[in-house]
Amino acid sequence: MLKKILLSTFLTISLILFNFSEPTYAENIDNVQPGNAYLTEDSILSFKLLDKLDSNTAKKFDTIRFVLVKDITVKNKIVIPKDTVLSAVITKTHSSRILGQSGIIRLKINDYKINDTHTLHFKDDLKFKGGHNYANAAASIIIPFSGLLFKGKEVQYPPGTVIEYKLNDNLDLGINEAQLLSILP
Repeated sequence: MLKKILLSTFLTISLILFNFSEPTYAENIDNVQPGNAYLTEDSILSFKLLDKLDSNTAKKFDTIRFVLVKDITVKNKIVIPKDTVLSAVITKTHSSRILGQSGIIRLKINDYKINDTHTLHFKDDLKFKGGHNYANAAASIIIPFSGLLFKGKEVQYPPGTVIEYKLNDNLDLGINEAQLLSILP
């Protein structure tokens, strides 16, 4: 646990000092194959939804499509260009619940074919959470425990919404440096 905290602290300081916001290659990073390209934690994926993302109506295995607003690059080489349409499958979803639980949607980005022989595999899910309903907390102050009966907020994004998703963990792209650099122009 201490090793993980120290490693996380080191990476955070490195990101701040050296401003690494693009993917890099793993050496000894949790949840990333050694030598693989990955997006560092705190990287921001910018995309525009083509389909509605709503925890009230979403079902497991539904497909969500979106367009990248910014290029995904590795060592200043474009791996996935902006305006590329990608899709993701919902792996988990539930609407808000009593006791203030917010709605949740988890998405697994589908593989992206770079060319006929190489594919990027996004191994981790993206998680969207509806958030807290602060009106419930105010009601609890006036009438004790009344907030227990209120629901949290839903995940609700209509088509066309631009989302800047901040990664909470490193995102392994499932391809190593030699493979990636050999196929990029």
